[in-house]
Amino acid sequence: MSHSFHLSPRVLFSTFALTLSCVAIHPVHAQQPSIDHSARHERAIEQSQANLRPADPGASNRLVALADALLRAGQVNDSIPHYERAIEQSPDMQPYLWQYGIALFFAGRFEDGRELFEAHRRVNPNDVENAAWHFLCEAKANGIDSARKLLLPAPGDRRVPMSEILDRLPGGDAAAIESAVNAIDQPGSKQSARFYADLYLGMIADAEGKPAAAQRFMQQAAASPLSHYMADVARVYAKHLQDSTEPDKR
Repeated sequence: MSHSFHLSPRVLFSTFALTLSCVAIHPVHAQQPSIDHSARHERAIEQSQANLRPADPGASNRLVALADALLRAGQVNDSIPHYERAIEQSPDMQPYLWQYGIALFFAGRFEDGRELFEAHRRVNPNDVENAAWHFLCEAKANGIDSARKLLLPAPGDRRVPMSEILDRLPGGDAAAIESAVNAIDQPGSKQSARFYADLYLGMIADAEGKPAAAQRFMQQAAASPLSHYMADVARVYAKHLQDSTEPDKR
């Protein structure tokens, strides 16, 4: 999905990952230096708030920009009302707002998230990543068996190894994904691919009820030095998994 959200709904539509090219699976990764992304997120939120113009014809897009900044900073509950206000102002925008579906997942609104990803497929029918998030929401709402029965088709996604990820959703292992990665030798593509491998393998493990594997993969994704939309989503997801497994401190 595209990471440009300040124009028309048509610009909002595209694919989840602009730079995805391959996925590899390794039990151990080189330790990435810790990066503090908080200042970047604070600046993005402040700028988006400053850009709000309620009477502007483009107000819905500005609301989405603020919602995106909040979501990427991990302020999920604060982001959702801005997405919903944008949809109220521009109802035709809703199917394009895959990022709203991600926020719904983190908020535990799994049925709503699933419906959003179903709607997104109508405007973006070839996106494996959309199918994966739909799969996750359905698994959380109604169980893994239901998720596997209701897999969305996503034909023709040529990004390596999206077809292998789609084939992994019904079950099995990651051998085909690893094989696809091993065929890639471009270093920049491998860095991006490693991130997406961790993100989606973590997601699949979460959907399958394997918390240790989910946390391991997602923490690796969160440690990526990348700073694009889905890298920020991975960091939110890693924190979400961590919080969900911490003992109740009350």
